[in-house]
Amino acid sequence: MTIERVYFLHGFMGTGETHFSNQITNMSNDYDCILIDLPGHGNAAVDASHDYFEDALKYVVTQIKNKGEGFIMGLSLGASLAMHIALREPDLVKGIVLTGYSPSIPEELKGGMEKQNEYFLNIEENDRDIAAHFMSLHGEKWKATLKKVLHIMTFHYPAVTQAEIEQIKVPVLVLNGSSEWHEVEAVTFLKQANHKINAGLVPFTGHTANIEEPGIYNGIVRRFLEESQESAHLLT
Repeated sequence: MTIERVYFLHGFMGTGETHFSNQITNMSNDYDCILIDLPGHGNAAVDASHDYFEDALKYVVTQIKNKGEGFIMGLSLGASLAMHIALREPDLVKGIVLTGYSPSIPEELKGGMEKQNEYFLNIEENDRDIAAHFMSLHGEKWKATLKKVLHIMTFHYPAVTQAEIEQIKVPVLVLNGSSEWHEVEAVTFLKQANHKINAGLVPFTGHTANIEEPGIYNGIVRRFLEESQESAHLLT
């Protein structure tokens, strides 16, 4: 049996290793696990650009085309990228797993997003430990990366419409934490828009359910991957 590829796309100011270390340990014996550090992050070959999301999407698509089709697991920023790749390049994608994901930012959260943006723009004054952590992960480029990613995700969030969700062709699992109301609503919205989407919540977790409760999370993801492979096999 062919070993399936699984691409891992991390969130804001993380790396594949820091955001998916438990999943890699759990899955590496059964899947070809491929960590992709996004532009400006970790060991990425390119720096962050001003048109961050679109250029990051092109970067990831190029990586997948070079290595071959597979599943994509994405956290937060990585989940947004996974969704857009599935919509634009479905032939490259066997299925996607979305965590810490919302297809859009509710109006009532935009003020909070702008405050968060301001906090992180001044992170060296607000939290020196986090700033030092970013430096250790990303090197001198971390400040430029932070500014460019924050600007896009705060003021130009890569939203997905209900019509797009209705048309998605690849298997989808959205697995958010249960603690943040807008992420609970996102799960409901996605399932209502497309009943084929597998939707769930991991109790007692927030934005990073895969890190906070890896045991529960990994079991659900494994079942999704296995059932998606079985369904694809029956169609061939």
